[in-house]
Amino acid sequence: MKVGVNHLKKIAAIYDIHGNNFALQAVLREIREENADVVVVGGDVVWGPQPREVMETLMQDRAGFFYIMGNADREVVHRHSTEDGCPDFVAEMNAWCADQLTKNQVNFLKQLPESKRLSVEGLGNILFIHGSPRSDEEAIRVQTEESKIEEMIKDTREDIIVCGHTHIQFDRSVAGKRIVNAGSVGLQSKANGACWPLSDESFF
Repeated sequence: MKVGVNHLKKIAAIYDIHGNNFALQAVLREIREENADVVVVGGDVVWGPQPREVMETLMQDRAGFFYIMGNADREVVHRHSTEDGCPDFVAEMNAWCADQLTKNQVNFLKQLPESKRLSVEGLGNILFIHGSPRSDEEAIRVQTEESKIEEMIKDTREDIIVCGHTHIQFDRSVAGKRIVNAGSVGLQSKANGACWPLSDESFF
């Protein structure tokens, strides 16, 4: 994995792994074959069946990896419960996932930022967020009305926004900005197999 960030040509975006280490390892093999410069891990990493294994895989070699926090990561590491408004199943899953993680893994997740900005040669500046620029719980969907998206992105300076959260890939333009949903590595919706985009000059 290349680690310089001044002249990036290929950025792999892997979102919504959701504790699926088998899918993560398969995707990382594909990314190595594509020779990506860096990888952005777009949140919702551990809420799923293999939280510790996923973190072990990701933390084996962090060079060239950037991470942002997803709403599910926050709920796990802070052990959100029914008192925080979570349904019973979600609260139980939050507690179970937190119990599987090591102290170092929890501390790593707690300090993750909400966004990452990178520049790709031939594409320009890209904003990576989990949900929307306003909230990691706010979903931008393929069917979301343009007026609602315009309100979500009105303070965003970057021309390209990469998001996740909904687990459904799409690529659309709103208010002069390209919005790409990365899909999901580990908990796909309306897709066969793990989804992830590679941002390079042929991306659009």
